[in-house]
Formats: sequence, structure tokens, C-alpha cells
Amino acid sequence: MIEINLLPEELRKKKSEPVFNLNMEAEKLRFLAIGGAAGILILIVIALSLGSFIRKAQINDLLAREKVFSDRLSKIDSINKEITVLKAKMVVLDQITKRKFIWAEKINQLSDLVLPGIWFTRVYTDSSENKLTIEGSVISKSEEAMASVGKFMKNLKDDAQFFKDFKNIRLESVQRKEKDEMGIVDFKIVLYFQ
Repeated sequence: MIEINLLPEELRKKKSEPVFNLNMEAEKLRFLAIGGAAGILILIVIALSLGSFIRKAQINDLLAREKVFSDRLSKIDSINKEITVLKAKMVVLDQITKRKFIWAEKINQLSDLVLPGIWFTRVYTDSSENKLTIEGSVISKSEEAMASVGKFMKNLKDDAQFFKDFKNIRLESVQRKEKDEMGIVDFKIVLYFQ
């Protein structure tokens, strides 16, 4: 239906203008959408950065823990090596202490059996090879030095009290040398424990 208003312009009711302009509202909505999208992207970037920071902190913490465990493991390995060495020494000590003789008596007997002109430079045991080694020297007068060493070895073997704990005796090495115009013979005798 068509309406006709015959009132003069001044008396006519004016139509109220719309409260909002559609074009202006569309721009505001577009601006809000872009701003909201930018805000969401910023939040995503911040969340990812925060996650990356947290992961880095966790990795650094794990690396620090791994270093502590590695240090502890190396200390444990060195302690285990020391324990192995000490166990080997304990086995040697057990073998030595299981012998039915007293070392002081053996050394005393050895000193009683030594001949004049012979002196010891070193007396030691090697438990891994189960032997007693005597290193010494004798003043050489031609072949007399070798005879002295041979006689000393015979005295060791013939002394039943001393030799009862050994199964064999052997002359391992002999070396002649000159010192102050005097001949000296260095020898090494090995006695094997039973």
C-alpha cells in the first residue's frame, strides 16, 4: 500500500535515520577480525616461544643430570678398578700369609748361608709366579766368583731347614763388570715355592 503524506514539510514527521551505517560497521568488523587474528597469532607465537623456552630448560636440566651421573659413573669405575687391584693384592697377601714359615726366620737363615764376598742387592717375591728372587754381587777373582755363587746355591739347597719350603732353585742370570780395576759378578738366583 502506498501512503501519501500531504502535510507540509515542516510538519511532517521526520524519519529517524538508522543508528548504524552498514558500511561503517563492516569496516569495524573487518578491523576487529584482523586485530583478533593478529592477537591469536601473537598468542600462538608467545605460546610456542614459551614452550621452546621450557623445553630448553628441561634439556639443560637433563644434560646437567647426565653430567652428574657421568661423573659418578667415572668415580665408580675408578673405585671398581681400585677394588680389583686391592683384591689381587689380597690374593697375593693370602698366598704369602698361608705359607707355613715366618719370613724373618727365612731371611735370617738366608743371611747365615751367605758366603764372604757375596752381598745381596735385592731380595723379593713374585707371588704371580710363586717364586723368591735373590739378586746380588760377588767380587770376582777369575773363576772364583762363579764358584762362590755355585757354592752359595748348593748351601741353600743342602740346608734342609731353609729349602723345605721350596721345590727348585735356579741361577737365572750372571753378568760380569769392572769397577775400580776389580771384577764384579752380578747374579740372580730364583727359588720356586712349593
